[in-house]
Amino acid sequence: MNALHPYIRFLGGLPHFEVDHRHGTAVELRTGAVVSKYDGQAPHHQHCLAVRWPGQAQDQALLVSATKYVPLQVSEAIKLGAPRAELLEAGRRIFTEAGEAR
Repeated sequence: MNALHPYIRFLGGLPHFEVDHRHGTAVELRTGAVVSKYDGQAPHHQHCLAVRWPGQAQDQALLVSATKYVPLQVSEAIKLGAPRAELLEAGRRIFTEAGEAR
């Protein structure tokens, strides 16, 4: 089992995600997209996620900024009925936990 990156652990707690502990990823339940922490070496990769949709090869994952993706998913979770204030606060804290000062 892989240790979960804070972004993946956070996403897994949202109502529309499930964590795959064996692979250290989060699966978006509506689309089947698999989200993993991108471990690139360049400094700008520190807060990148790799998103791969069903049928897409692993080496063709789309790299996205966690600072854009996580707030978008928080917004989606609120639309699904997750507690707004609590989730917004947790969403802000996750960037600190993951090493991003916001």
